[in-house]
Amino acid sequence: MIIDHQKVNKKTELDKVCDKLYEVEKTKNYKEFYAFIKTTKLPFIPCHEKNIETVYQECFGVLHKIGKISIPVSVALSMHYYILASLSSFPFSKKSMQYWKREALLKKIEKEQILIANTGSVRTFKEVSGNKGIVAQKERNRYIINGRAPYMSLSGVADYLVFTATLTKGTKAVFFLPANDDKIKFENAAFGDTMKGSFTKSVIFKNLIVSSTNVIKLDNTNEERCELLIYQRSWFQALVPASYLGAAFCVILHLKAFSQKKIKNDKKLCESDHFLNSLGELMIKYKTGYMLCEHAGTTIANFEKGNKASLEKIFETSVGAKYFSTHFSEEIINKARYIMGSEFLSSNSLTNKIYKEIVYGVLQPMTDIDIKEHFGKSLLM
Repeated sequence: MIIDHQKVNKKTELDKVCDKLYEVEKTKNYKEFYAFIKTTKLPFIPCHEKNIETVYQECFGVLHKIGKISIPVSVALSMHYYILASLSSFPFSKKSMQYWKREALLKKIEKEQILIANTGSVRTFKEVSGNKGIVAQKERNRYIINGRAPYMSLSGVADYLVFTATLTKGTKAVFFLPANDDKIKFENAAFGDTMKGSFTKSVIFKNLIVSSTNVIKLDNTNEERCELLIYQRSWFQALVPASYLGAAFCVILHLKAFSQKKIKNDKKLCESDHFLNSLGELMIKYKTGYMLCEHAGTTIANFEKGNKASLEKIFETSVGAKYFSTHFSEEIINKARYIMGSEFLSSNSLTNKIYKEIVYGVLQPMTDIDIKEHFGKSLLM
């Protein structure tokens, strides 16, 4: 990726960020890491880079390298990135109000070093209770927000929140507002310490008042707004695999080191044909997942507004990349565990940590159930 191709003798911002994350992994003071990364240009690549494919490559490169150290931190940053990247690159007309609002917002985000937390992904299952999640009631020129979203990464760390709420007539709207409001509460989600660095919590809104200027309605009569939502989800599916592929590659490197110090039948493990075949299989899966994601980034860069075939293509390409790359990442970790044995699971080892975290890749929206259902329905239609 582009950022990784800097001169070897010069420490890049990404190298410094990774050094900081290695430090923080020992202390578990992740808020210190997020405060540090905000002082760099890395979180704000979409604000100043105008070439869409370059935005994708650079964001993916950052997430991939951070994913080698911490899946939770990388996943949390992917949530910030996909919102920001999709907003910055969506082809609004220069004559539209949305275009100029967007440009002003990007300048504000970069200048004020704003990290974004968001919720609003499509979930596989709904609660039996009939709980509608987040609802918004309009009163004159403002909205009153109530409800709960089960998962929001960067909760309590981000400066701004983005979330989708249901309006009274069943239509939906996206809200963007500062996070420092006492009507917003965060509660620990079900992950415990496994995804600690992601700050993934449930978010609760109780009579939160939001100005109309902080909302975009998503009704079926406005095709551009519906396009924006699918475009946004495509960015998410194309970026989030970077975290898991980075972790998978890290494990491959551990396996390589393991093979050079272990002997079986009077020769090093790395000299065994069987081991080389196994390692080759892992590299094929890793590189295939990586290439699928690169292709998804190229497809997104070629998106044409108002073209339904183009919209469907970016969505399905990104979903396919997410499906295979997260599955391949999990398969790589499991195969490495079989080869390395108990050393892989040794206490406090990075391989053991990755083993516990890698499972979240296939569980993130869209899940396998949703992806298979989508492609099944598309054939029947």
